[in-house]
Formats: sequence, C-alpha cells, structure tokens
Amino acid sequence: MTALTGPAALRLEAALLFDEVRSLATNEERQRLAREIHDGVAQELVMVGYGIDNALATLPEDAKETSEELRSLRAEVTRVITELRLSLFELRSEVDRHGGLAAAIAEYARQVGASAGLRVHYTLDESTARLPAATEAELLRIAQEAITNARKHAGASNLWVSCAVDPPYAQIEVSDDGQGIADQRPDGRYGLAIMAERAERIRGRLEIRPRNPSGTTVAVVLGTSPRRDSVRDSVTAPEGE
Repeated sequence: MTALTGPAALRLEAALLFDEVRSLATNEERQRLAREIHDGVAQELVMVGYGIDNALATLPEDAKETSEELRSLRAEVTRVITELRLSLFELRSEVDRHGGLAAAIAEYARQVGASAGLRVHYTLDESTARLPAATEAELLRIAQEAITNARKHAGASNLWVSCAVDPPYAQIEVSDDGQGIADQRPDGRYGLAIMAERAERIRGRLEIRPRNPSGTTVAVVLGTSPRRDSVRDSVTAPEGE
C-alpha cells in the first residue's frame, strides 16, 4: 500500500495547487492544467483505489481492524477523486459563444448539484445581446466559486441560481439554505476574496448577504438595470420539477 500511495501522494499535493492557479490562469492554461491532472494524478488515484479494493478482497476474515482501516482509506480516496473530477469540470468549463453565459452557469450548477445531492433551482433571463467574452468568463468563474463554496461549506439542501443578462447590465445570484457564513472556513474566505477580485476586474460589485430564513446569497452585479424591453430567452425551472 505504501508503494502504491507514495508517488500519488506527492503528485496530489502538487496538483491541489491548481485551486490557487485557477483564479489566475487563462483559458488555454486551464485546459492544459486539466489535461495534466486528468492524465496524471487523477488516473493514479483511481489505480490506488483499485489497489485498496484488491487488498480488501485478499484479507483474511479475522483481519477486521485492518479491513476497517482500508475501508476508511478507500472512502477518502473516493472523496478526493470526486473533488478532482468536479475541479476538472470547472477548469474545462467555458462560455460557449452559441450557448451563452446562462447556459454555462446552469450546466455547472446542474453537475455540482447532482454530485453533491443538492436540489438546484434556476432562473435564467438572458438577452440576445452578448457581453464581452472576457467579462462573461469572469462572471462564470464568480458563479462557479459561489456554487463551490455553497457545496463545500454551507451544508445546504437547496441551491438557487439566477442569471439576468441585458448588456451592459448583468446580475448573477447564488443562494443556499445552509448554515450561513458566520463560521466560514479559511478556504471559504479565500474563495470570497477571489470573487471580489474578479468582480473588481470587470468593474462589477460583489454582494454577500444572509438569506432568510437561513443560508447565504452571493451576487455579482454589473452596470445598472436597464428597461426591460429587449428580446429575451427566459427559463424558470427548478431541476426535477
């Protein structure tokens, strides 16, 4: 087991540094980083999981203590693999010039919600006009960070994601019914700082407020709300309903 886990542990430590890199990397760099992680540490972790499964299968029946330790290790490896897969999905996500910002945000929320057992509710209201590509990319990353924070730290059951775009105006909101941000972990606060920096970069404003009766709402607003007379494609659909 030491021979199996040693090399992967070293690579995993390096790979997890992408959590910081993702806030700075260009799309090309993000794609390259995603490929390297997928072809390297992610595959090696899968092999570690198989090795643990094989070890469990060959243990004698009376080795209960060792069996429990291996099962605990297997569960942890499975958790890390799930985290890596979600992070790889985030790194690879981008705004399709034909699909739009709302579709990219909705797809990410759907993927994260399905993996985390969150019920996701969408409200999407996007005009036919488009924001600059760089602005859309920053708004997508802010939404991803807010959704990731809710998944990791909120202990929520429901997630509400809204996206209203009518250039030059845009407003993205992510709300959860979790425990709020009073006891936010340091990595959660780091995520909030990343979002604030991204919002400032596109001259938007980040708003973080409690949600009644429980949870947190994170919103990023760009520009001022225009008159609601442009052509839109609107969807309001809680997932699963």
